[in-house]
Amino acid sequence: MRCPGQDPRYWTEDRVFEVPCPECGAAVEFFKDESMGRCRKCGHRFRNPGVDFGCAEWCSLAEQCLGFVPETSLTPPSGQGALAGRLLREVKDALTGEPSRLACALRTYHHAKELVAKQGGDPRVVMAAALLLGLGPPQVKRVLDRVGADEDTVRRVTEVLDAFHAGKPLEAPELTVVRQADALAAR
Repeated sequence: MRCPGQDPRYWTEDRVFEVPCPECGAAVEFFKDESMGRCRKCGHRFRNPGVDFGCAEWCSLAEQCLGFVPETSLTPPSGQGALAGRLLREVKDALTGEPSRLACALRTYHHAKELVAKQGGDPRVVMAAALLLGLGPPQVKRVLDRVGADEDTVRRVTEVLDAFHAGKPLEAPELTVVRQADALAAR
């Protein structure tokens, strides 16, 4: 028997979804278990932002189920992958009709994800702040509430975003990573 999370017989209607290419903004279709995708328009290859193999970290049948055992560094700790997936869907909805802004948010998110792994900081705060950079404070609060972010995460993301937009210093590695990710995404 296959894991219900990986067995297509148990998938719901959200098993196939589209995300904009971080390079050109064209729609790229993913199945929920695909780790990588390629844009048909520009050829850019990027990770599936919605993939979550968190169950494989603790399941004794992970290798048989998936054909590999994900390394801990590939799967975010403490439900972070699920939060990121929910945030991605909400940001996509918030920026419907604005493909260039959505592509910019995704580029920033991808850079932030790479940088936080190398430089440290709380990945939940960094990834949320990176995705939400282009939204106004009321939208940020609404999105964080919708995805079920805890009070501490909401407070810390808001602090990082406020400091970022005001150009104020903040003794937090999360702000440093978000600033660097934004600069890389703007190139």
